[in-house]
Amino acid sequence: MENPNSEFVEQANPHSWFLVADQLHTQALAIYGGRGQRFLTHYKPGNKEVRRDTSDNSVFLLAGFALENAIKGFLVYENPDWIANGHLSRELKSHSLAELKDKSNLIPYPIKYRYVLEGFEDGLEGWARYPCALTAAKMKKEGILSDRMWAGYQTLMRAYGNKMIKLLAAGWNDPYGDLQHFKISEGFLDMCD
Repeated sequence: MENPNSEFVEQANPHSWFLVADQLHTQALAIYGGRGQRFLTHYKPGNKEVRRDTSDNSVFLLAGFALENAIKGFLVYENPDWIANGHLSRELKSHSLAELKDKSNLIPYPIKYRYVLEGFEDGLEGWARYPCALTAAKMKKEGILSDRMWAGYQTLMRAYGNKMIKLLAAGWNDPYGDLQHFKISEGFLDMCD
């Protein structure tokens, strides 16, 4: 008899997390490619002008969620019991990219590029996702999508994708002990280009 939670495991397996990560990454790339076309200018008291590319928040949000899904793919690969019994473990219910990454023993660049994770995490937790923080005390300054931040993001996504392809090809034991293999063709994931 088939386990009633097997469909949930099918949807929550590491491969699925990476498919969603890649879809979000593809959209972040597309929006990033259109930067420099639309700006929002805010005039503050004292004739101070603040100009911002309107695509930055969308790129931060999509890229941040792409990182989150990729990291959670590693966590599910390492901890298949976190998707057992028809629900996600509370260990996965976080948007803190740095904290999630720290739970993985297999993720590439465990220390390097922490600034990228922290920068995108700030956007996920507030300004890129909502017009304001929950309280004034929790408000953070909007991030700047610098060339360095974007290059670091792309390096992480490429490394995450390439490592997960190798792990999934070697096999993954689901929470019920069944070994699954995934073959991902070269060029399939945009994050690996």
